[in-house]
Amino acid sequence: MNAPHQIIYKDDKPEFAVVPWDEYVRVFRPSEDDLDAMALQQALANDDGVRIPASVIHRLSDGENPVRVYREHYDLTQEGLGAKVGVTGTYIGTIERGARPLSKKLAMKIASVFKVDADELEPWSQE
Repeated sequence: MNAPHQIIYKDDKPEFAVVPWDEYVRVFRPSEDDLDAMALQQALANDDGVRIPASVIHRLSDGENPVRVYREHYDLTQEGLGAKVGVTGTYIGTIERGARPLSKKLAMKIASVFKVDADELEPWSQE
């Protein structure tokens, strides 16, 4: 582009360069590869080391109860999970069968055991 550039001086030294907008965008807008690299760096910085196997994801996407799926993934019994969160195994069983709703307070406790967000304990939509 042959558009003129403007140099603004302060104390006889170049302070700013004014360039046409199209040139500014071309030079300073990150490319798709740059955006991918930034996203990767952010993901690596926020990596907590927790990996969820595909088998767990498949069960969740098939509509299985998330508490049961994660409990079995972590090889816990209903009693074992209940002991970790302060309820009985029977109570965990009623949640897994859908006979009782999962309270927000208990969801937070269970989520911390499974190292997931509490909203991940909500059943996946089957639409």
